[in-house]
Amino acid sequence: MHEAPGGPPGGRRLAALRLAAAVATGALLAAAFPGPDIGPLALIALVPLLLAVETARPRQAGAFGYLAGLTFFGLHLLWIAEFLSWTGAVAWLAWGALSAFEALFVAAFFALVPATRRLGGWRLLVLPACWAAIELLRAHQPLGGFPWGLLALSQHGGGPLLPLARVLGGYGLAAVLVAVNLVVACWLRALPAAAARRPWRWRRLAAVAGWPALAAGLVAAGLLAPAAPPAAGPTLDLVVVQAGLRGGHGLDLGQSTEAVFANHVRLTEELGEGAGGPRPDLVVWGEGAADADPLRNPDRLARVARAAETIQAPILLGATTLVDPTHRATEALLFTPGGQLADRYRKRRLVPFGEFVPWGGLLGRLVPATRQGVPYDKAPGRTLEPLLVDGVRVGTVICWESAYQEDARQLTRDGAGLLLVMTNNASFGDGPGSRQHLATSQLRAVEEGRTVVHAAVTGISAVVGVDGVARQQTGLYQQTTVPVSVGVRSGLTFYARFGRGVEAGLVGVAVGGVVAVVLLALWRRGLLGGVGRPEAPPSLREVQSVGRGPRPASGGQPPLSGDATEASGGEPQPGAGFQAPSGRGSL
Repeated sequence: MHEAPGGPPGGRRLAALRLAAAVATGALLAAAFPGPDIGPLALIALVPLLLAVETARPRQAGAFGYLAGLTFFGLHLLWIAEFLSWTGAVAWLAWGALSAFEALFVAAFFALVPATRRLGGWRLLVLPACWAAIELLRAHQPLGGFPWGLLALSQHGGGPLLPLARVLGGYGLAAVLVAVNLVVACWLRALPAAAARRPWRWRRLAAVAGWPALAAGLVAAGLLAPAAPPAAGPTLDLVVVQAGLRGGHGLDLGQSTEAVFANHVRLTEELGEGAGGPRPDLVVWGEGAADADPLRNPDRLARVARAAETIQAPILLGATTLVDPTHRATEALLFTPGGQLADRYRKRRLVPFGEFVPWGGLLGRLVPATRQGVPYDKAPGRTLEPLLVDGVRVGTVICWESAYQEDARQLTRDGAGLLLVMTNNASFGDGPGSRQHLATSQLRAVEEGRTVVHAAVTGISAVVGVDGVARQQTGLYQQTTVPVSVGVRSGLTFYARFGRGVEAGLVGVAVGGVVAVVLLALWRRGLLGGVGRPEAPPSLREVQSVGRGPRPASGGQPPLSGDATEASGGEPQPGAGFQAPSGRGSL
């Protein structure tokens, strides 16, 4: 009998199921984030591929994980095509390259799913920690990392798990989400085995009921998280001025031109001339409200001073400043009500290919489009500390920096009573990028127990409470002013105090689990100093059967649960690996 081309029908069906599971996992993950923004899907998004690759080889599981990651990032980052639309086909090349690279991190996680089978029940700790460690890595490497699409951000809209961010931070919250997915997968895998056996004994009933109970317990764990620190200081009254314009395409979309600067001046002066009550403590113009350096442009500096004098309040202005003839910087400039520069903060984390071009000399020649939108590299800042406004420490970050948890944590530990995100968001256009960016501020508010004022030149601007709820949201390209009254806080959440230790613990568990897998594999192969798994002594029947044919391995015993791959000569057998509490069923 000849097999059909492409392998046996069963193998082709299994490959097709795994392929479908990979695409489904990627699509479900994308749907959990803005734009679809169906956050609860993150509780089950990984389940299809977890079930599909449990009996695969690690390399195969990694390949299907790569497809899942490519699907997720391809959908999640579609706004990049609009962000770089002025480059034509290069925009789609950038979208594809970034999606393809980030998918490698998802592939690494799914390769670990079958690779860790021998750890048994410890996988419920090790695999979530591995996901968190992998996210930590991709958030910081290479070129400063890409902390976008982190799993915890899917919960920005609220829900029972979000309060856990006050204790575990975003990476710990992601680990809990992965644990819920693993428990659901275990339950689904245990159901067929339990249903096929009669009578149902108490151990089998406990397994079938235990997994859902564990999943429910994990989901409800957020209800036990401590409350955010109460407001304990003076109230700070701010006004966010949003005065961006809808421009051309890509980097020119809503770009801060002379008209945008003039709009900020006009709205501020109108507010000052028409207000009859108390003056605000601070007026905020978002990132890039002045693209021409006001410190080197006397006319702009005079107009800023006039606006500050009219409203009788300090102005925190987002500006592009000149560092030297070949470098610019993105800064937040704090002017007094009299128009004098009182303080400044320079953006530290720059966007690759947005604010600088890595290996610019070489890439500029090979791909000229990389320099068309970034004609000069911006210079990064070196220090991160709160700005002092009317006696209150205001933790200020600029745009992209809000995605880095450690920056908000450091500002909070340094005494910031509230957090301020100054951004532009013009390049996102009308796509979900602006909402994805706002989600980072929502997660930061919960983690640090601080109100976050999200001030955008083109929108979305919002005030995010310590519960993560975004209030007073503006529309994209809406010209308006947003008055904000913020209660200043001084207490620290558990994560703000011990966040670095939480993340180190997650990495430690992940590394320890992977090392254990490697050591177990070496031990089984007898490569640890010549000491391997001891073989059982031959039985009398084996001794008597010498010369009568091949002996059963290891005294004729069936392979151990972790030996399914070796026993079958290749493909792991279903049911091998992580055992459910009943001893039946696996991940």
